[in-house]
Amino acid sequence: MIIAVASAGTELTSEVAERFGRAEYFIIYNTETKKFKAVENTSKDDVSGAGQKAIKKLYDNDVKEVIVPEFGPKAKVAAKEFGIRGYLYGEYKIVEKAIKAYEKGLLQEEKLEEKPGLRMV
Repeated sequence: MIIAVASAGTELTSEVAERFGRAEYFIIYNTETKKFKAVENTSKDDVSGAGQKAIKKLYDNDVKEVIVPEFGPKAKVAAKEFGIRGYLYGEYKIVEKAIKAYEKGLLQEEKLEEKPGLRMV
């Protein structure tokens, strides 16, 4: 499965990002091959809609699940629309540790309630 982690850097040893839509990078990780790549979050400085655009970028990279601090309200709607599940990294503050916790089933799934009136990207 292809997953992603909102990250402050480009390596597995990087810290996880404190905000999903404003993360500097996303580490895209293949749980089967154990290979990864860092993708810059080009929408991180946008005035609005950064979370929605980040979800679209992850979808375009075949991501099915993402490890996050939390989704903002617009990102929740986009994640639900694109079928991307989110997991809260909780106490696991390093990308590699968050991935290992995810693989062991230790992360709490983010609830994706729909918010009416928000547009898709």
